[in-house]
Amino acid sequence: MKRLSIVLAVLILSFSGNTLLYAHSNGATSIHEISKEAAPTASLEIKKDPTGGFNVHVVTTNFIWRPEMASMKHVPGEGHAHVFLDGRKIMRIYNEWFHLNTYQFATRAGEQLLNIEFVGNDHAPYTIEGSPIGDQKLVDVAPDEIQPAKSPAPKALAGLAVLLILALTVLLFRHKKAK
Repeated sequence: MKRLSIVLAVLILSFSGNTLLYAHSNGATSIHEISKEAAPTASLEIKKDPTGGFNVHVVTTNFIWRPEMASMKHVPGEGHAHVFLDGRKIMRIYNEWFHLNTYQFATRAGEQLLNIEFVGNDHAPYTIEGSPIGDQKLVDVAPDEIQPAKSPAPKALAGLAVLLILALTVLLFRHKKAK
C-alpha cells in the first residue's frame, strides 16, 4: 500500500503544474525612486502591422537601453522595459522598437491596454513618488488575431487516464482481498 501511495504521488506531481508561468517574472526586490527632473520619459507610437499585431516604437528621453546588462547591477538611467498587455506581463524589451504579436499574447479580442514600464538592469522599476515610469495606450485586437481557445493538454489527459487505471486496480485488489 505504501508503494502504491508513492507511485500515485509521483504520478500526480508529474502531471500537475504543466501550465507555463507568465513571462519573465521580474525578480525585483526594490524600486528605483527618482525625481521628476531626472526621470526618463516614454511615449508609445503604435501602428497596425498589415500581417497582424502591432509595430510599437517607444520614444524615450533620459534613458539608455542596456540589453547586455539585463539582470546585472543597477546603474542609474540604464535598463530595459517590461511590457504588459491587458494587465499581464508578456515580455521584456531591450530597445525602442518591438512587434506586439497579438496572436501569441492576446487572450481576447477588443480594446486592451498596452503599457511599458522602465526598469533598471536589476529589473526593479523606476518610479516617481511610487508610480512606475512608462507609457500606455489602448490597442484594438482583432478577433482573428488572438490565441485559439486551449483544449486540455494531452499530457494532462494521459495523467488522468493513468490515475483512473491505478484507482481501478486498487479497487479490484481490495475487492479480491476482501473475498
